Amino acid sequence: MARYILIILFVLTAEAVGAQRFFNLTAEDVNVDSILPKVNHSMPLPLDYEDSVYVCEILYPEFLEMSQKDIDSYSRLSGEIPPSLPEVEQTVIVNKKRPYMLFSLTPVVFHNGKYRFLVSFMLKVETFPKADSGKAKSNMRQRSSSVELDAIGRYATHSVLKEGTWAKIAVPSTGFYQLTDNVVKRAGFTDINKVKIYGYGGNLVPEVLSPDYITKTDDLQEVPSCIVNGRRLFFAKGPVSWDSTTSNVRTRNPYSSKGYYFITQTDEEPLLVSDAELLEANYPIADDYHSLYEVDEYAWYEGGRNLVEAAQIALGSSKTYYLDTLGDDTSGVLTACVTAGTNSTFRLTVNGKEYQETTISLSQYDKAMFTTVTYNVNTHPTDTVTLTCLSGGPLRLDYLSLRTSTPRPAPDLQNGTFPSAEYVYRIMNQDHHGDSIVDMTIIIPTSQTLLAQATRIKEHHEKHDGLSVRIVPADELYNEFSSGTPDVSAYRRYMKMLYDRGDEEKSPKYLLLFGDSKWDNRLLSSGCRGINADNLLLCYESENSYNAENCLVSDDFIAMLDDNEYIGNGYNNYTGTPDIAIGRFPVTTPGEAKILVDKTISYAENKNVGDWQNIMMFLGDDGDNNLHMTDINSVADSIIKDFPGYNVKKVYWDAYKRTMSSTGNRYPEVENIIKTQQKNGALIMDYVGHGAPESISHEYVLRLTDFADFRNTNLPLWITASCDVGPFDGNTSTIGETVILNEKGGGVAFFGTTRTVLAFYNKYMNDEFLKALLTVKNGKRTTLGEANMIAKTQLATLGLDRTKNKHHYSLLGDPALALNVPLYKCVVDSINNADLARGEMPTIRANGKVRVVGHISKDGEAVDDFDGRISVMIRDNAEQLTTLGNSDDSPFKYTDRTKVLYSGTDSVRKGKFVVNFAVSKDINYSDKNGLVTMFAYNSDASKVANGETDRFLVGGTEEVFNDSIGPSLYCYLNSPMFVNGGNVNSTPYFVAEIRDNNGINASGAGIGHDMQLTIDNDAAMTYNLNDSFLYDFGTYTSGAVHFSIPELSEGRHTLRFRAWDILNNPSTTTLSFNVVRGLDPNYLDVTTTKNPVRELTTFIVSHDRAGSPVDIDIEIFDMSGRLLHRISETAGSDIAASRLDWDGCTSDGCRLATGVYLYRARLSSDGGSRTTKAKKIVILDD
Repeated sequence: MARYILIILFVLTAEAVGAQRFFNLTAEDVNVDSILPKVNHSMPLPLDYEDSVYVCEILYPEFLEMSQKDIDSYSRLSGEIPPSLPEVEQTVIVNKKRPYMLFSLTPVVFHNGKYRFLVSFMLKVETFPKADSGKAKSNMRQRSSSVELDAIGRYATHSVLKEGTWAKIAVPSTGFYQLTDNVVKRAGFTDINKVKIYGYGGNLVPEVLSPDYITKTDDLQEVPSCIVNGRRLFFAKGPVSWDSTTSNVRTRNPYSSKGYYFITQTDEEPLLVSDAELLEANYPIADDYHSLYEVDEYAWYEGGRNLVEAAQIALGSSKTYYLDTLGDDTSGVLTACVTAGTNSTFRLTVNGKEYQETTISLSQYDKAMFTTVTYNVNTHPTDTVTLTCLSGGPLRLDYLSLRTSTPRPAPDLQNGTFPSAEYVYRIMNQDHHGDSIVDMTIIIPTSQTLLAQATRIKEHHEKHDGLSVRIVPADELYNEFSSGTPDVSAYRRYMKMLYDRGDEEKSPKYLLLFGDSKWDNRLLSSGCRGINADNLLLCYESENSYNAENCLVSDDFIAMLDDNEYIGNGYNNYTGTPDIAIGRFPVTTPGEAKILVDKTISYAENKNVGDWQNIMMFLGDDGDNNLHMTDINSVADSIIKDFPGYNVKKVYWDAYKRTMSSTGNRYPEVENIIKTQQKNGALIMDYVGHGAPESISHEYVLRLTDFADFRNTNLPLWITASCDVGPFDGNTSTIGETVILNEKGGGVAFFGTTRTVLAFYNKYMNDEFLKALLTVKNGKRTTLGEANMIAKTQLATLGLDRTKNKHHYSLLGDPALALNVPLYKCVVDSINNADLARGEMPTIRANGKVRVVGHISKDGEAVDDFDGRISVMIRDNAEQLTTLGNSDDSPFKYTDRTKVLYSGTDSVRKGKFVVNFAVSKDINYSDKNGLVTMFAYNSDASKVANGETDRFLVGGTEEVFNDSIGPSLYCYLNSPMFVNGGNVNSTPYFVAEIRDNNGINASGAGIGHDMQLTIDNDAAMTYNLNDSFLYDFGTYTSGAVHFSIPELSEGRHTLRFRAWDILNNPSTTTLSFNVVRGLDPNYLDVTTTKNPVRELTTFIVSHDRAGSPVDIDIEIFDMSGRLLHRISETAGSDIAASRLDWDGCTSDGCRLATGVYLYRARLSSDGGSRTTKAKKIVILDD
């Protein structure tokens, strides 16, 4: 994925009749790398921009000679001599009904006989009325998208499907069909002469939605038909179409193998015409000039919309195909599309005549490739086409088409035989044309098996966020917006209707695609056959079906709602931008849906509030000339600069020791750091580097199984700027899907790539997405979907990325969910009585005591209604660090604050806080700025705050009395009832309670002063526990270590634990213990938060297996012992208690009647189990 491109960006903000600006570029700016440099500009336009022509002119150019290296690179990339002045390409795009002009040029010229860079110039933009368009330069290229000021009139107020009885019928191909009495009777109708036909069939809905097309095809129009010799005939369109009579390439609907229409019976006369009129309107059409052979059943690559024939043509083998000539022509044009998975050559023989050899060549990222050849051929009544593999292979045929200059003979409507349309089923009345505008739309699969869970998320957003929400089944959208034919554009047309009807006051905001999709939307390939299409939604796939980089699956297509907007095609022409926030739940079963709904609601309600929400971990892969570390470090430093209140953790592979294993290089310490942070929780986990659907990085730092095995309640957003980590449209599980579908942990959402991506653009996407996501505007958080929308719009309109790369990023999660970004601010007023507001700069010293005083504010005003707790982290000065240079690349240098001087919690009362702590000897003594970061939340977690200050120095030493006595230690395994030498499970939970009046050294900043646990005197089982230590609330003199010891063998073991006070006096303790597999828990109890229960209660299960994976079951019985409901959970937190909610219902969702019931808890861990005694619980059904 390592690929470079240079983009220089300027924004013209003028909206007047003209604009001008000088630009100065350096030699470094215009360096030619693997892609030509581009200068991009953006200028907003007035709404009536179509009345004008915009002329762009380069004035006062200055040049710099190109080096021979740059000339060679340019020649290799372009192959053409550049012009004397760059050509300025102009493109108009519309985003949210606002037009912009985008300018682009390549600053390379051939001037006075030499290759030169354009390094200084003035760009002048003039506006002329269209009447004066002759002043426009002939080389100006301008593509416009119409802005309709009033688009409401395009749409019917109500659908014809609102009333009456309706049935759906189908046709396999384009042509004349008969509506038979049998079909009419199956539909429940009685009089075929009163049956009307509606629709427009199975041709692919245009992907550029023009106002004219929308108006002509809105809702369902009646189809003309005729009655000939007692037969009801009509013309129908199937899934294949041709642009013109001379076109050699067909357009196949990739979403359906049939075209659909509707029939209804009314008292009104149907739209009848004569047979001559019906024939004249539908013959000849482009289809009548083409004969096609195409079998769709195999895919070289799981992506894109094109399938090929499964039959292989091996090296030296041939296969013969047959095509019928359409008319009396003796010549025609044959087109053949042939595919191969390796570099190959083939030859076509048509009616015995051999044609020249043709080559199929593959390039980087190609899974296979195709070549299309076109020959003028002599035709026979039945033409034979033989395909022979001359080298490479095997070959597979995509399609053969034969075009003639005269059409097939006209059908005889009077006497001919015509196939019957196929009866499909009756449909219920519906009227989505009558839908009002809502904030959020949820589209569910046709089967509606996910309706119950979709309703839960709907009700959550209505109650929690005040949104208006509507759930729409997919088939109902097909019926009204694509003539009943499955087509992803039906989703888009529906949303566009709402969008066009909207205004600045009320407009659709969010679209949640509540269902999984398959790249093979028709489910014809072997891996998709047998899947029920009614359980899936559709997804947009690109025409390219062979290349991992150029293939595209993107929900952005559905969210592009401006007139004539399209996702783009060709390099540097992907300028379409989403107009609503979109996200997807890639689920197929109610169980999967429940997992994502539970996670989303729990996260939004902030049930697990804590300082983990102030942590962002940035992960950087090694290799590639340090590209990935450079990019992620740039993003991390940008966050530190723009959002300094967060605790940023940098984990770069090359900063850690690399080891060799049987599977290659590994970074075990990195693996452990990431897994520990995942277990503890973080706001965001952000990875940049190499990836695949089943792993990240070549060192397999995390595998798919790791994401499946995560056990954590504090759910991060996972971001991966990496290739292929989250293709949701495939047949196998991916990291992106697994991290969110993990019922016991993982993440709350995933934002990452579905295909191969380019490193340069990834950096821009990562940076823009995070900036948008963390920005609070007018007191409102930015949701995940909004951040996705804003980032992609920025990349397109500012010229940072006009390639498809940005559309490789998808949001797997709720687009209306916002991260719990703080809306309040923690402000430090003084440190050791030094008033920071007055500019005083205190110094904190080794061995010293520090007092931090502050308050909570919102919008710059102090608040006094904030009561809760605050977490404070004090760090030493920023240091320049150098990685180890494990690869052949040079070591990478970056800055970070690695020394934590204190991390603890205290109270916030009436918006004010005071935090005291002691400083250890292990500081840098730099007399440079330290950093305080803070995170606070109130008692009901409805308010969160963060903040920072670096207005203090760290250095020097306080003179204090040293008692030379280390801290007191009280250590045990699993439970305070543990007896030295006793039995434990194979993953015992170690606890060390530590006290010292001088303060406890938990910084780990000094060599040899770590809190350290060693098992059996084995260096390989020695653990640094600084990060596992927490100070007791409100004090720096006591705290505890909590650590789950990795799995141990059966038998006798010993452990040794050492800790230090801030004066670096140590204490050590040892324990012996016996590991017994299958050991039953020693302690288990269960209570309820509410009893009697009216609506909801929570079971609290206490046990002695904290830190170990445990399976917990709560069982509810009636008084006769009949099991009514079971609640199950797999837990692995560091807390020796689990909370399980219950709504007072049975397993099938029925509310229990008022009465007395029994409940009990069962816990299983490490092969052992324990069950509590049954207790009574009262249900009050009011």
